[in-house]
Amino acid sequence: MHVQVLFPINAEAFTYLVPDELQSKIKTGIRVLAPFKKGKKVGIVVGFDKDPSVAVIARGQSPRSNLKTDEKIATHPSDARNDKNKLNDKKEITLKTIEAVLDEEPLIPENLLKLIKWTGQYYISTSGLALKNAVPSGIFEGKKSGKSRITYDDIRPVKILNLNSEQKKALSEITNVQSGAFLLHGVTGSGKTEVYLRAIEALGDKEAIVLVPEIALTAQIIDRFRSRFHEKVAFFHSGLSPGERISQWWKIRNGDVKVALGVRSAVFAPFKNLGLIVIDEEHEASYKQFEGLRYSARDVALARAKIEGIKIVLGSATPSMETFYHAKKGNIRYLELKHRIEQKPMPRVEIIDMTKEDKRALSYSNKLLSVLKENVSRGHQSLIMLNRRGYSPFLMCTDCGYTYKCPACSITLTYHKDTKTLNCHYCNSYLEPQDFCPECKGTKTKYIGIGTQRIEEELRALIPELSLKRMDRDTTKRKLAHYRIVKDMEEKKIDVLLGTQMVAKGHDFPDVTIAAVVFADVALNLPDFRSSERTFQLFTQLAGRAGRGDVAGEVYIQTYEPLHYVFDYVRNHDYEGFYKKEIELRKELSYPPFGKLIRIILSFKNKDSAANIIKDISKRIEKIIPPRPPLTKGGRGDYQVNTSDIEILGPAPAPIEKIRNYWRWHLILKGKNSKSLRHTALGILEITKDIKNIRVDVDVDPINLL
Repeated sequence: MHVQVLFPINAEAFTYLVPDELQSKIKTGIRVLAPFKKGKKVGIVVGFDKDPSVAVIARGQSPRSNLKTDEKIATHPSDARNDKNKLNDKKEITLKTIEAVLDEEPLIPENLLKLIKWTGQYYISTSGLALKNAVPSGIFEGKKSGKSRITYDDIRPVKILNLNSEQKKALSEITNVQSGAFLLHGVTGSGKTEVYLRAIEALGDKEAIVLVPEIALTAQIIDRFRSRFHEKVAFFHSGLSPGERISQWWKIRNGDVKVALGVRSAVFAPFKNLGLIVIDEEHEASYKQFEGLRYSARDVALARAKIEGIKIVLGSATPSMETFYHAKKGNIRYLELKHRIEQKPMPRVEIIDMTKEDKRALSYSNKLLSVLKENVSRGHQSLIMLNRRGYSPFLMCTDCGYTYKCPACSITLTYHKDTKTLNCHYCNSYLEPQDFCPECKGTKTKYIGIGTQRIEEELRALIPELSLKRMDRDTTKRKLAHYRIVKDMEEKKIDVLLGTQMVAKGHDFPDVTIAAVVFADVALNLPDFRSSERTFQLFTQLAGRAGRGDVAGEVYIQTYEPLHYVFDYVRNHDYEGFYKKEIELRKELSYPPFGKLIRIILSFKNKDSAANIIKDISKRIEKIIPPRPPLTKGGRGDYQVNTSDIEILGPAPAPIEKIRNYWRWHLILKGKNSKSLRHTALGILEITKDIKNIRVDVDVDPINLL
């Protein structure tokens, strides 16, 4: 007997022999102990080979690695890189034998194995890397479960409101089918979460996965699910220790819980009888993983729902352009909640023109300051957002113009006043600024721009009587820090909560009546075709935090570009208007949803050698894909263009050219046919696999082109 064994590494399955005494114990989905290189590894049996064609041996850490081939382990014979002719001059390969079977019954259900395989293939990666993301590493290392450090004994009962007519209609449509995809498009405060809860209750003995963005997984949503399903809920988030993660995973695997509530990785929850997947705030960028296996949990969830024949609900007040487009086309069933629960009004939005407004400090207009003072005097709370951490984006010498840059990344360092350090937000390195300029030895330095630390400092000085807290990545590093801040807001110990986009997501504070954006221009001018969409979503989400209680909300957005078209739609809570404007721009440029993208990132340790290698790669690409000719004028005044489906942009230096000491170039592949686009990407990987001193990463459906 020969079996295919998948390990949690960047590779496909390997073929092993099974000794006679273990053959009766072998099943798909069980763990086995097998020799690997000079040691042993635990892997999962994913298939059987009756007569394997042993051809390819173990490879390195990426799909395009070309390392020494001296290991005596064969891969799956269907490996796309199998080329028998190339192996004629290599040494003969001997199959190794598995040593032990570690489970009596399959550990990984068959439906999850199918999803793992799909994920590896779709993202032009490997099944092994998908397995690594799907199953906690401790499961393969034999580690024990850990006791949760979060206790739920003091969960307060959550008041359950009667559904309004819109909620009832949406719930009826969801519960009356066994499978299919829905978009639940509901304004902020319209009661989407209650629809999710009722839909799960209606599943009977089936199970549910509920995905939420990391920053939205707060004590509030945990309270709501615990009050409804008690101990039948498992949680996944970044604050769990490895032991806690294993404990939650086993609860799901053993059928002890009904709901898995968590962030990105919860999409792989090992349920055997799944009935529903919910993706709350489906537009959120945090569902995309930006390193390693660059998967989107939303899209993997859609694939899982299709594989298992179940239903999936995508919920948002500001759906992604792609999701809303597919709902409009009828590919996803559209459900709408137009009104807030109990007919509460949407907040009034005012755009403050900072080029004309009087201001007492760099960050605050007089108008916003007076509004904040009045609000606290009435006993209400406020939220203030600036989506930029630190004290100042960079420190400049005013004598010569020198700015501190990260030695490992091609970006300026952000000054953090609390630690008196200059920090890189990409590689997490830092340095202490000197008393004199490293360039001209001058002593005149100036803080350029503003971050959350600076607007906190200014507000404390301007309104010292405020009870003020800051919530950003720097103040929430410690375990449960985020939960404690939310708890303090709920208990009205805080007058003003100030921070990055964290303050805009997933919170329900009834006493918040004012929400404000201090410097709205930060997000508007990024070199990315999605920057306007993200800005509209972020401001609309922040606005949705105000006026959820008995008092109507107000929103103030300070900007130096008040005529930018985004503000018109934010002011009127007009998602449809924004969509119509933005979708035309996408169509003109064949960007998603009218075309698909694959980004190939080429990274080099040496900047000088990179340019020569890129020239070589460009020539190789031209041989397999002819370049598009420039636009040429025809005889009748029209333009003749290449009608090839695939457009290749680059290779060119990435906008952020250097990260963690790697110089980065990228190629953007754009096309309408997904199959031919992937075929092109695989072709480029093939022609680069023999090039040394290069790292190649593939990002299918990228949401960030920086």
